[in-house]
Amino acid sequence: MSGQVAVDEASIIQALRRVFQFDETQSGDFTLQTPIRVTREKSVTGTSSTEISAIAKRLNDAKKRDESSFQWENEAEFSLVSLDQIGAFDRFFEDREFTGQGDNPVTFRFGRPSREFAAYLLCTVMQNDLFMRSGRGRMILNRIRGGDHRSLDLPLRPRSPRQPLEVESLFDVIAEGLRATTLRIAATKANSDFETLANSFLFHAAYNVDAAARIGLESWFRPQTIQRNRRTQADTLEAPRQTYDTDLVHHYLMGVAAEIPLLEYLAYYHIAEHFFDKVFNEDLVNQVRSSIADPSFSARRTKDIQSVIRIVTKVQRQVKNEGGVNEQRSLQLVLDRFVDVPRLVVDLDAYDATLVDYYNNNEAPFAGANKVNFRGADEDFTRGAIAKRIYKVRNALVHAKEGELPKYAPFAHDEELAREIPLMRFTAEQIVIAHGKVL
Repeated sequence: MSGQVAVDEASIIQALRRVFQFDETQSGDFTLQTPIRVTREKSVTGTSSTEISAIAKRLNDAKKRDESSFQWENEAEFSLVSLDQIGAFDRFFEDREFTGQGDNPVTFRFGRPSREFAAYLLCTVMQNDLFMRSGRGRMILNRIRGGDHRSLDLPLRPRSPRQPLEVESLFDVIAEGLRATTLRIAATKANSDFETLANSFLFHAAYNVDAAARIGLESWFRPQTIQRNRRTQADTLEAPRQTYDTDLVHHYLMGVAAEIPLLEYLAYYHIAEHFFDKVFNEDLVNQVRSSIADPSFSARRTKDIQSVIRIVTKVQRQVKNEGGVNEQRSLQLVLDRFVDVPRLVVDLDAYDATLVDYYNNNEAPFAGANKVNFRGADEDFTRGAIAKRIYKVRNALVHAKEGELPKYAPFAHDEELAREIPLMRFTAEQIVIAHGKVL
């Protein structure tokens, strides 16, 4: 059973202690030093060792588990990520339940996480020190602790009129404060393919109401989330000293703003692609120029003229057969001209000190992409390897023929793709900067 975060009793207790101040009773129960008031009449005062034990057992009884789902014999729960920034999916489906027809009806329920999933997410959050220090983390933790709602007759978040707020447990408070949405599925048929059922409903929802979500865990809940800011405060930022090509800037901004890894990667790739025709044609000109500048060349000899014609004809044939310039060759030419490998290594190390070794020791499995040795002495060879890896990843993203392997599977390979993005981004940054004009 896969999973990145421990969900035993000890880890749940440790996570709770990082959020709340408790007085522990002799029976092992936990009483909050400051109760959380949900309404003027109701407060949550703590939790019991019995409840924690039951939650841990329930999580570990799951027959299948990954970072965004728990599946049992007759039910499952999936964390969902809304694919629009205004939260249309969450608003439309919050606290709704749908039950199918037939001999083996399936029930789909959307809403806040169960107590078990809330405990799991809490453990995930608590492992992520970067998240704990972030503004989003402080906001979420404030909500979990009760925050401004401690003495108000208000729910922890605006609720749909379809369902009143039901908070009986400290884990209900946590579930509300996390602001996560899960899909719970219950099936009368044991060991159903719950992931297929979940994705089928998500397609059904997107088809009918134009509200899209996917199975997955919000990025801020992931322990391995890495954020990089070259400037941590606005007052350390200086005015730019160069202007940059507007088209390149727009692609770069799209990449930075993209929330889907595939779109982010392709946005940065398009920065390199912008120069493919230019460098390819210039390379052809240089080949012809080198041939006629060679001291052995004579304009009087037919075979010498024919050798130049063959160079041009070969390139034209390649362009015709491939529907354009040779993209991998063009990509390498772009990298050769605009990318400095030592600077790329510095950027990668500053972002994540493990990435250079990762590229050296690992292929991109969903793309069949080659390893890259950044420590090698031959920079030209390294740039060639980078070009091959980037191009194979790009091909895996844009081609999806049935039966074609390897290929990228949306969402399923997002973690692997995320490790390829820094290489593409820092490569694109050098290309943009190389074309800057001093003010």
